[in-house]
Amino acid sequence: MIVRVFGFIWSATFLTLLLFSALIYFVDLTPPEDVRRRTETELLITDLGLVYDRLGPSGARSHFGTIAPGHPQFRLEDDATCSDPATIGTPARGCLRLVHLETARDGLSLAPPILLPLFIGALVSAVMAIFLSRWLTRPLRDVSQGLKAIAGGRLDTRILERLRTSNSEIRDLGRDFDLAAERLQALTEGRNRLFHDISHEIRSPLARLRAAVGLIEVNPAKGAALAGRMECDIARLDRLVDEILTLARLDRGEPLSTVEAFDLLDIIENIISDANFEGRENEISVIYRGDEKLELTGNPELLHRACENVVRNALSYSAHGETVSVTGSQNRDGIVLEIADTGPGVPNSNLKAIFSPFVRVDTETASKGIGLGLAIAASAVRSHGGEIKALNREQGGLLIRISIPFGPPKHSFV
Repeated sequence: MIVRVFGFIWSATFLTLLLFSALIYFVDLTPPEDVRRRTETELLITDLGLVYDRLGPSGARSHFGTIAPGHPQFRLEDDATCSDPATIGTPARGCLRLVHLETARDGLSLAPPILLPLFIGALVSAVMAIFLSRWLTRPLRDVSQGLKAIAGGRLDTRILERLRTSNSEIRDLGRDFDLAAERLQALTEGRNRLFHDISHEIRSPLARLRAAVGLIEVNPAKGAALAGRMECDIARLDRLVDEILTLARLDRGEPLSTVEAFDLLDIIENIISDANFEGRENEISVIYRGDEKLELTGNPELLHRACENVVRNALSYSAHGETVSVTGSQNRDGIVLEIADTGPGVPNSNLKAIFSPFVRVDTETASKGIGLGLAIAASAVRSHGGEIKALNREQGGLLIRISIPFGPPKHSFV
């Protein structure tokens, strides 16, 4: 890379010098020494020619002998052929020729005078091109090294502080690189954590099933007593696989199978009815307050899953005899749904984390769920261009607020 940039810069500079030299050559911008010699030759020929016309060859020789000390590089000779451009006189009277005596030169002086500035310019341009090419390619080398580090698995690599450049475009590139590396690191760590949690969730019911099978093999009579427990573990595994697949589709961003206009309140009423039936044993009730219509456009099945998961989560953390309230309202931007319980709440440091897969908060009334319900709800809401957040209530308990815009989803997901 450095060699190519250097070659480009130096070639451009050298070609400029060549063009400049060609201009000097073709417009006859000769060096001062050549101009002086040519002018001196022309003046001597003119002067000797005038003397020759008046006094003849002998007079010209005598005159040259007088002025020769001032022109040591010239000599006057007889010219028998009278064919030299510097010939003085006529064949009838005898021709004379003015000869310039070349002095011995060595080294650079043997080259045409125009080559010296060309050589110096090429040398200076080469040195400047080396420094300029290194200055230009250093940030690119840092980016290249950062990419190699990322490819080698060092996801904590950051390059912005190493760029050492005032170029805004290069710094923007470094900032984007660090942002992408940070995102990739978070995704990779999240994926590894997800795999660990999935294996843990699957291992527990499988271990119980394996133990039950072992007991049945030893004592077949216990098969009927263990069947119910085995069925619960199988149902838990089935639910885990279903929720993992749902979350994977949401994260993958596949197109929605159904997008239509509907009233979210119809879905909320069905969810509340089922929740009240489940909460009868602990005398927990779920009530709705708010607008009589919550119309929007989206995927009814997906939003049903999201709202149901949030309501069930509130139900599971509510104490005996408590009430879960669901409030729905419409504003100019969309629908706002709030689900509030009277449970222990969530530490402020975990308010965002509870929407990540397999995150459960340890409390006295901790849910026995898998830990994917709120993650699925968050992905479903965001797929509709909405927002979901958790807040601790001043009077105790947790409030989850869901905001969904009226229009069709900006990013459609299954």
